[in-house]
Amino acid sequence: MSIERSDIQQRNTADGEVAEKLLTIEHEPAAGGGQRSILYPPGSTGSELEANWLAVSSDLLVSLDDVQ
Repeated sequence: MSIERSDIQQRNTADGEVAEKLLTIEHEPAAGGGQRSILYPPGSTGSELEANWLAVSSDLLVSLDDVQ
């Protein structure tokens, strides 16, 4: 499925010492051209993965550093 995989976006907690894993992102070609990104919780397998994912145009993603 994946051409490129960005393995986990992270965010710092209030104390700044611990990072929490939020989503795994895989990039793949989109049906109409361009690229789409599949986002899902880390550690998901089987039916969990089939039920808990989101696909968006890769152009719509922004870095968490850009919005903090």
